[in-house]
Amino acid sequence: MVAVGVVAATLIILLGARLSPFSGLFPTPSTEVVAFTAEKRQLLRRLRGEAKFGPHDYPPLGYTGAETPEDRVRATAAVDRVIDAVLAEQGSTLRGEVVSREIGGALRSVRGLATEDRDRTADYLLEVWYILGFKGPTGRLSHGAGFVRAPGYAEPLPPGWTAPEKPRPIG
Repeated sequence: MVAVGVVAATLIILLGARLSPFSGLFPTPSTEVVAFTAEKRQLLRRLRGEAKFGPHDYPPLGYTGAETPEDRVRATAAVDRVIDAVLAEQGSTLRGEVVSREIGGALRSVRGLATEDRDRTADYLLEVWYILGFKGPTGRLSHGAGFVRAPGYAEPLPPGWTAPEKPRPIG
């Protein structure tokens, strides 16, 4: 019995050592607190009402649309759940950790989708992050050098956005 415990402890230590290089891929979620204004609520409602996951040619990559109608429904539901959770907040401020947790749940719910559909889901979630005015990292995404970050912002601009305060046409 002791041998089984020693083997299990050894495996846990070895597995932890193997996974540790990946722990630095995602920064700690932002601890910012932002004002939750009527304008932000309105923009989120427009994003909520938008037909999502259609083709677009926004830089840097463009998007051909959801792989299947079922995938579109699943991915749209993930994004809309985050928007609904944020809109359900009654206060005049929002904490980054709270929104980050919702984003993490949405990303977990689309794990089985095609890469492009998972990436587009992340793009919509970045739009939520930017609409709310967070500058720090979501703590849920990792982006390559080809993605433009606005000065002072940890996350890249969402597709179609020209500046943090200049979103693509939404709704």
